[in-house]
Amino acid sequence: MKVYICVLISKKNIKFLNTFLSSLNQLQVTNGYNLQFIFILESKLSNLKDLIKRSIKKKFIIISAHNNNIPNSRNIFLKFLRSQNYSYAGFLDDDCFVNSKWLSNMIKFIESKNCDIVGGPQKHELKDNYFKDFYEILEPKRIHGQSVRWVATNNCFFSQEILKRTSTLFDEDFSNYGGSDQLFFSNFSKKNFSVKWNTTSYVTEKYQVERENKLWFFKRNFRYGYSGNKIDNKIYGNISNVVILSKICLLFIFALVFLLFPTRKNILRSLFYMFRTYGRIIGLSNYKPKKYI
Repeated sequence: MKVYICVLISKKNIKFLNTFLSSLNQLQVTNGYNLQFIFILESKLSNLKDLIKRSIKKKFIIISAHNNNIPNSRNIFLKFLRSQNYSYAGFLDDDCFVNSKWLSNMIKFIESKNCDIVGGPQKHELKDNYFKDFYEILEPKRIHGQSVRWVATNNCFFSQEILKRTSTLFDEDFSNYGGSDQLFFSNFSKKNFSVKWNTTSYVTEKYQVERENKLWFFKRNFRYGYSGNKIDNKIYGNISNVVILSKICLLFIFALVFLLFPTRKNILRSLFYMFRTYGRIIGLSNYKPKKYI
């Protein structure tokens, strides 16, 4: 049975590439399964083909993308899958290193839970423990086996069934917004596919100096706000304005409630909620960011 794992190789993460590729080589493959990696390279990175060929010990295919639009690159993989015979597929990010049991645990989980889509946690390398709370609050809080509405492409795995039964693709309108993965998997939830959380298959994001900065976290929460509006518009259609206004009110209430119990973590939670609220409000004016945050 064949398993395809897709990775988008980007210019901004070249510094992590050797570590990432080494971790892929350590992946344990369950008996009876044939693993193959699909590397989607940004148009200006063809010079990395030789490095990948030298580094990867498992089977792989390299596909060049003609633009650097992330949703478009993900769709290249989905279109590739539609012509293949496979059991499972998934996405990983190139700025991480992967737990050696990631694949075997994903296969075990998806078969034992009889679900269609599985997501897992992303941990973070830190230089300054001051930011540990920032990441803990930023990441969604989910328990093992929990049903969820969506997962992220930094760590996800899915059955062939989701593409057999739908023609869903990543929305390329989100190339500067972020959130195309949230919309993509939310659409499957809406169609009653089973989406669950597997804590045993984790990835670890490499240390990134620009992220150990308060402003980066506030900008990211601001982005979650305006991209959340765009996602809700796509999902809820005619009633999206009601949904968005309700969420703005809830986010603002959460921000105020956490201020009533002013511990360091709660103040941080309150600030994150306030920036998401602000992002939602700005998003009502059809705000268009110049680049992805």
